[in-house]
Amino acid sequence: MSAIEVKNLTKKFGDFTAVSDLTFTLEENRVLGFLGPNGAGKTTAIRMIVGLSKPTSGEIALAGQNVLFGNSSANHLFGYLPEQPSFYGWMTGVEYLEFVADLFDLKAKEKKIADLLNLVDLTAAKNKKISTYSNGMKQRLGIAQAIINDPKVLVMDEPVSALDPIGRREVLAVINNLKKHMTIMLSTHILADVDRVCDDIAIINKGKLIVFSSIEELKTNYASQIIEVEFEKDPASIISDLKKEEWAEKVEKENHRLKIWIKDQAVIDENKALKFFAKAGMPVLEFGLKLPEVEDLFISILEDKK
Repeated sequence: MSAIEVKNLTKKFGDFTAVSDLTFTLEENRVLGFLGPNGAGKTTAIRMIVGLSKPTSGEIALAGQNVLFGNSSANHLFGYLPEQPSFYGWMTGVEYLEFVADLFDLKAKEKKIADLLNLVDLTAAKNKKISTYSNGMKQRLGIAQAIINDPKVLVMDEPVSALDPIGRREVLAVINNLKKHMTIMLSTHILADVDRVCDDIAIINKGKLIVFSSIEELKTNYASQIIEVEFEKDPASIISDLKKEEWAEKVEKENHRLKIWIKDQAVIDENKALKFFAKAGMPVLEFGLKLPEVEDLFISILEDKK
């Protein structure tokens, strides 16, 4: 059974179309990275998928059950973590989860809450007031409340956007544990995290879906190899000539480093790049070949779709 089915989903605000004809299917026990530039329509789409915003048109089904705005019948099928979750700061972590458990009328809630606190590594802080929690701890508590009803689908909107590196690592570790047991859809603009936890990718721009693919297929279909080079001095003077070389698809510069997308392996086998740098009188400190990461592909795809 498909975990998430979205068909022709559209949302208009007056004359402005925030989401246009969005259609995709996500299979069970997959993690989907939902990507797009700022203002692409990610949050609007997510709010419709979890029933918080009424679509102008289109259909949504979670675990085979239709999601309708204002209808709570599908609520037990999914958990939702908004971009900026709110808590009662005067409550402790365990009190807050008890409150949420009562909303779902859960039985044997004490064991369930203890298991969740252990899962999100908050057992030691369970009796501390939430107002004393770090941002990372609050996000992990938010994940615990989102899965307290054992949902089939977990939807998260920018779960690590406001976190420091330690908080991000902690939340990603929780997501990696959860992906074994449920389907997860998460929006994020931190693309390195997508490489770490996601199986599939959906990219939207200006409200329209431009790519839906597994990460493996995406890298196969869109990837070209990348040379990363560091020089003794600033390579700005050679970029214009480098871009004219038939083997260089794209060039990016950062300080004394260049990232060069190349067309084929012959560039490496025939040392074309190194010969070019030698002829240009640019001593090389470091030279390496890599496959593109999701961030490289994301930028490349958006540029191609302009």
